[in-house]
Amino acid sequence: MRTGYEFDATEWLRRWDVQQEGYVPDREDMFALMFDVVERLGAAPGRLLDLACGPGSLARRALGRFPGADVVAVDFDPVMLELGRRTAGEGVHWVDADLARPDWTGMVGDGRFDAAVSATALHWLAADDVPGLASALAGVLRPGAVFVDFDTVLADPASPRLAAMTKDLRVARTEARTGTSGFEDFRAWWDALAAEPALAELFADRERRFAGRTPSGGNSLPVWESALRKAGFAEVGTVTQLLDRRMLVAIR
Repeated sequence: MRTGYEFDATEWLRRWDVQQEGYVPDREDMFALMFDVVERLGAAPGRLLDLACGPGSLARRALGRFPGADVVAVDFDPVMLELGRRTAGEGVHWVDADLARPDWTGMVGDGRFDAAVSATALHWLAADDVPGLASALAGVLRPGAVFVDFDTVLADPASPRLAAMTKDLRVARTEARTGTSGFEDFRAWWDALAAEPALAELFADRERRFAGRTPSGGNSLPVWESALRKAGFAEVGTVTQLLDRRMLVAIR
């Protein structure tokens, strides 16, 4: 981070939460449900892995739900990791690693995890990267461990009209909430944060890391189900969904 400058990470995190709730109005309920699923399936950690953690939204709430858990948060975005480190307090181990590469598993410490979670993040992965992530994840979870992913998971393309409808409705409903005057949307939040002098070096690093990468916008349910089952997960299914935003659960 650029020396000689400071920034209010807590305020930026507050603004992050506000804009994220514009995209997912029931965000807090979904976070709580994710932890309910983990607990009901006998995977209360222990060790919990937060994949593509961003500023640690799930990691912080996991510590509140499971006091004493060993929470490991992984992301490849240096700006997000800096926000997380400055706001999460004690108890989260931050890992700077690229989930599209298999070597991230060597950076999360020894011992298997009881649960892994991710929220509104893995849609950035290219379809070709999903099987590798599933296989790597299976390798760091203990037998019986649980993976819960709440994200955009597109409908089966074998039903093209249904797939198009669910996506179009989700986009339209989101735009109706976030397109109102005065709402700081995802792009506006990032543009404002990039103007912080203290983060100039981290933003330059961010640009280098993500050069040439284009977010996929979400992979389909069959892509995820196939990858997880081939990786050795015993059960895979959807717990809840609204259009093509769903909570996908897999038991190792």
